[in-house]
Amino acid sequence: MLKFRPYMVAVLIVVAGVLIGRFLGSGKNQQTERQVPDKAGQVPFVEIRNGEVERPLRMSGKVQAVKKIEIFAEVSGVFLEGSKPFREGRRFAKGDVLLGIDDRVYRNNVLAEKSALLNELTMLLPDLVIDFPEQAGEWKQYVRDFSLDKSLRPLPGVRNNRLRNYVAARNIYNKFYAVRSMEETLAKYRIKAPFDGLVTVSQVNPGMLVRNGQKLGEFASPKAFELELSAPVRESSLIRAGDKVFLTTDDFDGVLESEVTRINDVIDPDTQTVGVYVLLDDPRLKDGMYLSAKLTAPVDNAAVISRELLDAENRVYALRDTVMVLLPLDVVSVDGKEAIVRGIPDGTAIVAKPVEGLFSGKVIKKTDVKISE
Repeated sequence: MLKFRPYMVAVLIVVAGVLIGRFLGSGKNQQTERQVPDKAGQVPFVEIRNGEVERPLRMSGKVQAVKKIEIFAEVSGVFLEGSKPFREGRRFAKGDVLLGIDDRVYRNNVLAEKSALLNELTMLLPDLVIDFPEQAGEWKQYVRDFSLDKSLRPLPGVRNNRLRNYVAARNIYNKFYAVRSMEETLAKYRIKAPFDGLVTVSQVNPGMLVRNGQKLGEFASPKAFELELSAPVRESSLIRAGDKVFLTTDDFDGVLESEVTRINDVIDPDTQTVGVYVLLDDPRLKDGMYLSAKLTAPVDNAAVISRELLDAENRVYALRDTVMVLLPLDVVSVDGKEAIVRGIPDGTAIVAKPVEGLFSGKVIKKTDVKISE
């Protein structure tokens, strides 16, 4: 009997495997054939009433001075400081000399050209007295008032083309405008403050050789600032100039209130956002400071629904008579768990929360409908 035991064990293993396989196959078939029960039961609906919806928008941005300029040299020479050192934080009043460049050589050239012009005018006077005695008096007075140390005054006017050509033939106009051009260049050796402000960047030191086109520094006004906010393209259409904006920062307490002054029409290609600009004049603000902004944009003829009710194609289940339909919507904005939508007719009942077993065309019994406002 001991010789047959191994064979018996083998037979038992085969039989057991067959029985287990049949059992598992039977269970799988039962699971496949089982239908998903209809768990809809009483379906909750909500009736839509369209109106004006307030959409809260949150953004952030960097404060920048409205009056801010970069200073570049338009002439070459040795750098000279003005009445005050040209250093970061130094304040200047409008008209003060910010900095200067040694102009002695060029100034002498200007004086030489002005002297040559005076010589030409002096030689012109005797001929004018003979040929144009009625207008010679104006030119004599111009020569008497001529000053090498002052800017040129406009030449006397001419009453006819004959006098104009007479003066032009003696090269007076050419020399006059050449000197005027040199005077304009000479003025560039002294850079004056265009407004009250302070130096924010200084890149030169006294005695340094300055070249044409070299950046010397930056100058800004500390009184007026502009905040640039970045709004998503979809939500930027909700913002209007004049909308109230509330601003906060970690750098000081309190809330600043201002309004939107302008909105850019061009999309930033890097961030895919639109610039929204706010003017500020609080003395606590500094150039480069970051602020958080909050504003409420009104959306007319819209409704607020739960975001989870939308499918992948921005549709929502609605009840038409007793039949479920998928209603396409225009999603204006999405904020957290809520969505602001348009396109739902007033009085339409939509599902209030996701329900299993719903599909387009499904008939809902009236006794299973529960509508709340």
